[in-house]
Amino acid sequence: IMNYRLSILFITLFPFFFFGCGFMSKPKPKPVQKPETFLTLADLSGRTTLSEDSPDVRVITVKSKAFIKRNDIRATKAKALEIASIQAVDNMVRELLPPETYNRNYEKINQYMGTNVEKYIVDKQVYAERKIFDDKYYGVAAGIKLNRQQVLVALQKDLNLINQSQNGVITVITSKKDIDLSSAGLQFEDIETALMKQIQTDLNQRGLRAMDYFNAMASLKLDESKKAKIQQLSKEQFMTAIAGSSAKDVSMNTVSQQSGDFYGIDLNILKEVAKVVVEVNIFAVSGNIQGDVSLQLNVTATNISTSTGGAFANSIVNVARRGGPNVIASAMIAGLVQDAYEEMQQQFIPQVIKEMSTISIGGNKLIAYELILRGFDRRTGNRIRRVVQKLENDDFRYIDIDNSIEDMITLKVRFAGKSSELADKIFDELDAAGILVDVPIVAPELTDLVFNKLPPENK
Repeated sequence: IMNYRLSILFITLFPFFFFGCGFMSKPKPKPVQKPETFLTLADLSGRTTLSEDSPDVRVITVKSKAFIKRNDIRATKAKALEIASIQAVDNMVRELLPPETYNRNYEKINQYMGTNVEKYIVDKQVYAERKIFDDKYYGVAAGIKLNRQQVLVALQKDLNLINQSQNGVITVITSKKDIDLSSAGLQFEDIETALMKQIQTDLNQRGLRAMDYFNAMASLKLDESKKAKIQQLSKEQFMTAIAGSSAKDVSMNTVSQQSGDFYGIDLNILKEVAKVVVEVNIFAVSGNIQGDVSLQLNVTATNISTSTGGAFANSIVNVARRGGPNVIASAMIAGLVQDAYEEMQQQFIPQVIKEMSTISIGGNKLIAYELILRGFDRRTGNRIRRVVQKLENDDFRYIDIDNSIEDMITLKVRFAGKSSELADKIFDELDAAGILVDVPIVAPELTDLVFNKLPPENK
């Protein structure tokens, strides 16, 4: 009986024993969830080692991405670098064109430049790369070295987007009145012609429109309204006007000083022909072709296209050639001119090229942006598209939508302003439409704006 009672008691108390153990023991902690990591182009850091080692080139750094197809990283990286090259060329174009011209023609520019992008690129370097956007895209940060002169040629000659005068150069050869070249066995006209051809040939090959003073004046005389002001204009008066001096301030003869034509010169007329005037002033020619011949000249370049223009390049060139009894005069002239021009090419000509390439860097120009909306299905994406399309104005353009990737909607737009301003604009409109997104991911110089979807309870 005793064993029976003990068994009953044990069976009764057994569940309470385990309940008490369970009550006293601490519950197992839930596993801590790691915070989500979503990488964007902002996570690519570094700097390019490419350098602007010539006035003809410009190094632009850009960040771009491409969708990873079939897990082919090599092909995706190549595509991302191609997109980066197009973006860099577009940046260069925006610097060279006035805002109104660029905004009116950006579609034509993109179509043409996109198919010829490699011809403008001197070198390129990827200095950072990795998978981004939930490993669905591959991003690169690249330095693109561009030939700005090639871009300038395309805008002027191929697309006709640059006024001819903005790419025009007038070259003028001057000299002291008392220079006598007969003792050297040379004529001044020979040196003048040779120098003129050398300068114009090189500048024209670089995409500029170089003409001499006489051709520039002839082109102006074709317009009767301009002809009256410049028909009696001498070369000396022309250079005096370019220098911003009045006739009485320079050593000009009495007839020239009293010329009504001189005081009637309007530099605005000259601006229709050229942006820069290059003067080659021959100081001295010494010696003769039977011995040694030396040539000394001063070269000055003046920007006449703006009110703040003026002389921006000046060089003094001294060259000499050894002659002899069998030396031909034309060969001596060619040699002297070639030597002089080689000296000019080292510093003077690059300064002219740089000045000609710097046309406009200000104004509000429409920049291409991508709005990345993460966590939205295609149906909501179409609703977002309609919200964005309603914002269209002079400073904002809707371009297209990409909803091919699950839970990620991409809207291509153009906006004339900073990325932070665009982020605020889109955020406010989505919030007003009841589409809940987190504060967008924005970084300077990035053209991707990432908006993450918020759950309803976070409103």
